[in-house]
Amino acid sequence: MRIEVRCYGEVAAAVGERTRSLSLGAGATVGDAVAALGVDEATFSGGLVVMRDGRHVDRDESLSDGDTVALSQAPMRE
Repeated sequence: MRIEVRCYGEVAAAVGERTRSLSLGAGATVGDAVAALGVDEATFSGGLVVMRDGRHVDRDESLSDGDTVALSQAPMRE
């Protein structure tokens, strides 16, 4: 499946870009998408705010083809 990840603030700086498309296997989770970016959540004080299609989600939330995942540092600065 293909998903889009949008990164904001310090997360975008850590990833090196604001938007990235990812190809993930069937059954992939939000946590798998974060791991595929190589983002270490411990780097961000307060952790990450993770949203899927505009809703806050946990890392174990399943993804579907065409989903959009947004990542920002908590609290959001933008």
